[in-house]
Amino acid sequence: MRVVIPALAAFAALSLPTVPAMAQTQIQTGPSHEAIHQFFSGMEALANQLADRSDEFTTQARQAIILGGAVVAQNRNTIAGGALGCAMGAALAASSAAMLGVPTGGASVAVAPNAMAAACALGTAGGAALGYPLDHPQGP
Repeated sequence: MRVVIPALAAFAALSLPTVPAMAQTQIQTGPSHEAIHQFFSGMEALANQLADRSDEFTTQARQAIILGGAVVAQNRNTIAGGALGCAMGAALAASSAAMLGVPTGGASVAVAPNAMAAACALGTAGGAALGYPLDHPQGP
């Protein structure tokens, strides 16, 4: 250890004069002003192309919103039933796991996330099944 520290100090002292020279060569060999200017010109052209197409993007976004809104409006009770069913199932599973935690010594708490996920899936299916006839009274 006594030999390593002086050797490292000597190496650092010998390499100090070369550090500014290395920095100058890196600056001189870096990208030229023309290359940077060409890069930013290309990015400006891309930004202009996107700005020219903004009306097209806006029209497509409006169409997607209208179509998505129509699908949601036609199936609003199915969607709401699924969301409420998931919430109710997860709450039921969480409370059951918490109550069973006392008599089982906490063993049921470890399976609470899995129970909540399964109950959410079952609640979603049940809630959607209850909401579907309200959205489609004539049948499928």
